[in-house]
Amino acid sequence: MTQLGRIVIVGGGLAGLATANALAKFGMKAEVYEAAPMLGEIGAGVNTSPQANKALIAIGLGDKISAVGWSAPGAYTRNMETGEFLEFADRAKTSAKYGAPYYTFHRADLLDALASGLDPVTIHLGHRLSAIEDRGAAVTVTFTNGVTVEADMVIAADGVRSVVRQALYGDDNPTYTGQMVWRALLKGSDVPKEVMEPTGYVQWVGSGRHLNAYYLRGGEVINIVTQEDTDQWVDEGWSTSGDPDAMRRSFPNAEPRLERLLRCVTDCSKWGLFTRPLTDNWGRGRIQLIGDAAHAMLPNAGQGACQAFEDAYILARWMDAERDPVKAFANFRRVRIPRVHAVQRLAIARAKFKHMQDSAAQKELITSGQRSGSVSSDWLLGFDPVADWDKDPVVPN
Repeated sequence: MTQLGRIVIVGGGLAGLATANALAKFGMKAEVYEAAPMLGEIGAGVNTSPQANKALIAIGLGDKISAVGWSAPGAYTRNMETGEFLEFADRAKTSAKYGAPYYTFHRADLLDALASGLDPVTIHLGHRLSAIEDRGAAVTVTFTNGVTVEADMVIAADGVRSVVRQALYGDDNPTYTGQMVWRALLKGSDVPKEVMEPTGYVQWVGSGRHLNAYYLRGGEVINIVTQEDTDQWVDEGWSTSGDPDAMRRSFPNAEPRLERLLRCVTDCSKWGLFTRPLTDNWGRGRIQLIGDAAHAMLPNAGQGACQAFEDAYILARWMDAERDPVKAFANFRRVRIPRVHAVQRLAIARAKFKHMQDSAAQKELITSGQRSGSVSSDWLLGFDPVADWDKDPVVPN
């Protein structure tokens, strides 16, 4: 189609760069404005499930993501204190069932893959948004470096503390959930192989907490990410330095494999988990929010990045189909909000299951097939954003 007008994307993270790629696939050029002086995100592991990878493949990134992604055999779940096997989520079977890969990435590698698909002149670094003004027929964005840009439409991909969101809806700061995260990166060679057996992707669950450990970059790196209930306030932000000994104390009575894994940690970070109530405040007029700016969610369903990639593809399709960006954005919200709200509810349910105080009851739910918050659901992983981008979504009751 003919370019609708000047498209500005605020935010050069996963959501923003994926959207720029999707728009380019349909003949639309977007200018990306990123606050940081260089592209990159703090953090380590990103998991992308089949429906999200269908979106990335459809916008021409299939070869790029397969080159840097790892297809783990599946997540092997153990009891945190006894080491007893609880569950195996077979990712190879899931990929075959839904017709697309299940990948694990180092976040920096995935971001590089997304950036490599774009013309570098369209990415503007060192542009931190300070103000946005919707003037009806156009939108003006102003940056702290003094640059002002007039756009025909703005896509806000500027994260959980979105400046665009605040400008539209005021101070609706995320609420602390009473849960915190530890994260650490280890050299794969420093960890005994038996710790990560049998699949290289192990989850330990226990009373009020869980821990995931999995290989990245073909085993070169092990990513550890945890989540636990706490009555202590923990600030938001991935860059807060943590104490490895305090991290270890968070997992008392750890079974031998988990204890050996934690013993290898020499550097870690921590942050609190914040969320917002489910909301329809995703934008208006010529301004559209996507990714965490629109729908920040808990990480328990592994769908934060996945839902951003669905956003990217489906938004581009609506912009390709509609001549009027206001109508395109309105239709995007119509089909996306019910699905994403269901995913957000799923993430909450999964946290409750993983942190059950009664381990016997937890095991019973697994063996009976009644596990709360299962992500192996047709409505979630079986969704095809390419075929069904314009359809009202199927969501669980």
